Amino acid sequence: MAVAQGNAWTTIGSAAEDRLRLDQILGRAPADGFLLRTPSSMTPAAPSSAGVPTVQWLYPEVRSVWNSRIPFLHNGGAMWAGRGASVLVRGGARAGYGPVQIVLAPEMTYSRNRPFEVFPGREPGRSTFSSPWHIGAESADLPLRFGDQPVRIVGLGQSSITVVAGPVAVGASTENQWWGPGIRNAILMSENAQGIPHLFLRTSRPVRTPLGPLEARWVIGGLTESLYFDTVASNDLRSLSGLVVTLRPGGARGLTLGLARTVYGGEAANAGVVLGRLFDVVTRFERLANPGEADSSVRRDQLISLFGRWVFPESHFEVYAEWARMELPRSVRDLLVAPQHTQGYTLGLQWARPAGGDDRFFRLQAELTNLEQSIAYTDRPTPPDFYAGRATVHGYTQRGKVIGAGIGPGASSEWLAGDYVAPAWQVGLFAGRVRWENGALYRQFAANWYRHDVSVFAGFRAGVALRRLDLAGEFTAGNRTNYFFQNGIMNPGKRRTIDIVNYTLALVLSPR
Repeated sequence: MAVAQGNAWTTIGSAAEDRLRLDQILGRAPADGFLLRTPSSMTPAAPSSAGVPTVQWLYPEVRSVWNSRIPFLHNGGAMWAGRGASVLVRGGARAGYGPVQIVLAPEMTYSRNRPFEVFPGREPGRSTFSSPWHIGAESADLPLRFGDQPVRIVGLGQSSITVVAGPVAVGASTENQWWGPGIRNAILMSENAQGIPHLFLRTSRPVRTPLGPLEARWVIGGLTESLYFDTVASNDLRSLSGLVVTLRPGGARGLTLGLARTVYGGEAANAGVVLGRLFDVVTRFERLANPGEADSSVRRDQLISLFGRWVFPESHFEVYAEWARMELPRSVRDLLVAPQHTQGYTLGLQWARPAGGDDRFFRLQAELTNLEQSIAYTDRPTPPDFYAGRATVHGYTQRGKVIGAGIGPGASSEWLAGDYVAPAWQVGLFAGRVRWENGALYRQFAANWYRHDVSVFAGFRAGVALRRLDLAGEFTAGNRTNYFFQNGIMNPGKRRTIDIVNYTLALVLSPR
């Protein structure tokens, strides 16, 4: 066995990933695999020669967040970024031996989790920290706070084992996945929650077809509830079966189209039951359960997504979109009459303009996501909040956090950023808005007396390339208006108006 020196690796949300995406719109890097990526698929395989396995140490990555008043963080993975300081550390080693690649990259997280105002859970048999908004037909495992003590989590993190056989790879992993083109939000699979333990079958490289290069990933995994949901031991484990396919049409240079679907829910007594549901994603096509008829033993929830990204290297520009639904259309007529039924969508763009030579650019990024639901049919039940479960009380969550877009159920967001990017450093400004849990607003007692819960924020970010590390940081100042819908104008609950000014400092030290 040969032991090599330390090695950089590319994780989701790192400076290396951001640099790779910028290189794609500048025409310096291919876009293969970028819309269904994981750390192991973005990092070159560990070398092995003459039948001798090679082990490489992976430089550690450290992410830290500090919030002054309330939690605020998108795509934190296993880290619960509550009030106060929080930190995530990951690192380890990888090995290559013939067609086998092994990555051991555990994660450790700590959150100070200082107190802040929350409303107690209202569902009998659930934790007092469970969501008061997501009960009954809108249920989801989304605690407002992860207990009242400091939070410590240790897990396998971004670990995986992959066996490559020509154009196909199979394996097992606990690493995060990102499906789709979004920069801030991915509707079906993102880095917002802790990685899902899963088995996978995927393409190891683009496969040529008459329509163009094709890539795919099929997964079966087990979802686990948080420690702050309920006291029912039999529902702690659930299944998730997912499939994502991307195609780069041969006649449209720079265009990538994708289709993704997940089927989730169904209580599982053990991992064997989960594995038996591998084919749910291609065999289970059910209408959305009505309130009161949900039964996870016979029904499943689902999400389906269509997405695309078009890169124009000559113009240093990309545009992308993702459109998703919780329920498949019942017919073409159904789709044409009410395409917005149970929908969510993301629209975005990125553009870079040369600025002063020496490989310097001004970059603009913009993205909006809308997961708010409206009544499309008067003869059908009102759709649940996006990510809330009808067939499973946990909704689309892993260990208390949404698996998809970090803004969460029934929310919408807008985000704009501009950066000056030089070879060894960058600096920029950003601003955004999030309207939280909009569906829950209208389920409040005497809802017309409450108001939308909205965060408006702005800040600056910067990064510098060190010898073998990237150091990136951002500072955010935000105002959350009508926190938890509280507005004291003639409020029958006599709740005061609460607007909270919150400051967030985030730092990331990642391998280069």
